[in-house]
Amino acid sequence: MQIVWARYLFALPVLLLGTPRRAWTTLLRVARPGLQASRALLPVLASFAVVLGLVYLPLAEVTVLTFASPLLVAALSAPVLGERVAPRDWLGILIGFLGIVIVVRPGSDAFAWAAFFPLACAAFFALFQLTTRLVGRTDPPAATLAWTLLIGLGVTSLLLPLDWRPVPAAGWALMALTGLCFGGAQYLLVRAYLRAPAALLAPFTYVQIVPATLLGLLLFGAVPDAIAWLGTAIVIAAGLVVLRGRT
Repeated sequence: MQIVWARYLFALPVLLLGTPRRAWTTLLRVARPGLQASRALLPVLASFAVVLGLVYLPLAEVTVLTFASPLLVAALSAPVLGERVAPRDWLGILIGFLGIVIVVRPGSDAFAWAAFFPLACAAFFALFQLTTRLVGRTDPPAATLAWTLLIGLGVTSLLLPLDWRPVPAAGWALMALTGLCFGGAQYLLVRAYLRAPAALLAPFTYVQIVPATLLGLLLFGAVPDAIAWLGTAIVIAAGLVVLRGRT
């Protein structure tokens, strides 16, 4: 609970620094407030779903199941957004998913009842990406980010007293860092979906395996084996397949 709350609290400076002060009073003026509010709840639900998944399942299984979200985005972008999903897009998404499976090598136990939680996270994140594209058609990125952060902060602040625990100084520093990264990522995500179709952007969700691998090496000394490098190469190739079809 504290980690999810901190992500929203420390993301606020990103919003304020990236928006001219004269525009602060108009940040919440949007064309479709109901859609913005619903969209803002999706990352909160996704965060809780993935945490619950990690309670019952190993990290590898949770990771591969949550990475089903690009497939859901591609499947829903036509009926929800009216965007065409080309065969090349499907090919890139499926190749990327194959690469993730190779990297994490999930066991057969992943498909127990607890798999519902990471799959729910994937569904929430897919809907989040689709609604980001929808609101981007009428509202500026700063307004969308403001709704995301303020509603998320409001909901988690209400729940925070239920399980507050002492946090050391190092913990506060790390939570602040997660919030700044979260705010920056949300802003870039909104701008991306303002400029490009959902099916085009979905495969790049897989690319996060590359910095994850590098950070694991630098921070924890985890050296990827040959199979992990193979999967990473496949993920990068998948992104290039989709980009080639769009350029």
